[in-house]
Amino acid sequence: MALMVVLTTLILVSGIGTLLFLRTLNEMRHSQLDEKIVQTLMLARAGALVGGGFLSGPLRDQLDALVQGQASTTSCWALGGGDCSAQEPDPILTAQALNNLARALQDRVDQLTCNQDFSPEAGLSITLRVHFTDSACGQTLPTGIQLPPGRFVEGAPRSANQAATQTYALPFVLVAQGGAGIYRRNVVVQGEYRFTLGRSSFARYALFTHIHTLPNGTDIWFTDGTLFDGPVHTNTYFRFYRRPWFGGPVTSAGCTNPSQDGQACGSQRAGAYFYGQGFLSPTQMQPSPSAPVVTNRYGTHAPTFAGG
Repeated sequence: MALMVVLTTLILVSGIGTLLFLRTLNEMRHSQLDEKIVQTLMLARAGALVGGGFLSGPLRDQLDALVQGQASTTSCWALGGGDCSAQEPDPILTAQALNNLARALQDRVDQLTCNQDFSPEAGLSITLRVHFTDSACGQTLPTGIQLPPGRFVEGAPRSANQAATQTYALPFVLVAQGGAGIYRRNVVVQGEYRFTLGRSSFARYALFTHIHTLPNGTDIWFTDGTLFDGPVHTNTYFRFYRRPWFGGPVTSAGCTNPSQDGQACGSQRAGAYFYGQGFLSPTQMQPSPSAPVVTNRYGTHAPTFAGG
């Protein structure tokens, strides 16, 4: 009986010890898991903050460049279209225009965010993707989340006597992921990216000409001594000699017969003049219109368009 009592006691003690040991291991695992959950969640939140800075900085620059190319500067509605006497543009045309803008913007966003690791140290990871379309960085939207179409928010139609502003919105979904080893945690932020379009002041231009000649009609040439660190525009054509430098975007309307009062453009022709070479269209500019190089007996004519 004494032996049975001793054996029973040993079994009970051994069982209790085993249970305590297993519970300790389980608590250690849970403690480690809780630590990783908190760590990855904090990393994901940090990624969301990085995304916020991206939305207010580099993304705005990309959107500004795209809007300059896609928005109308002459019609009553900057994006979409519709009746100029209505209180808002046609919703279907506006949604289509904003959808085209979102697709173009998505390509640029992916180039800036995909395959980028914003982690603070080795062993940890912070990745970011921003959806303006259903697919970003080769991944679809998180389960249960949908992107509504872009929309007109507020504003009035523009007219010859009224430089009204118009506000549009592009919905977005920002997905920030924090990682530590095998552990992952996501933070998803959904919202609207709003932007306002209007006729900006001519003061933003470093140079703006209606007809790019001197008052006596003499042609103006940009040369080695030319340096403009800001937007440059003409309603006619530019002429390049040697290596002028431009820090901001360079644009031209290509009007062949502009009126003195600026009300008529005549026909339009894209391109520019290069000294000793004559007029070249964009397709004739080599290696590309954004970095043309023309070499002839007068030297090499290669303007630098740092701003596009």
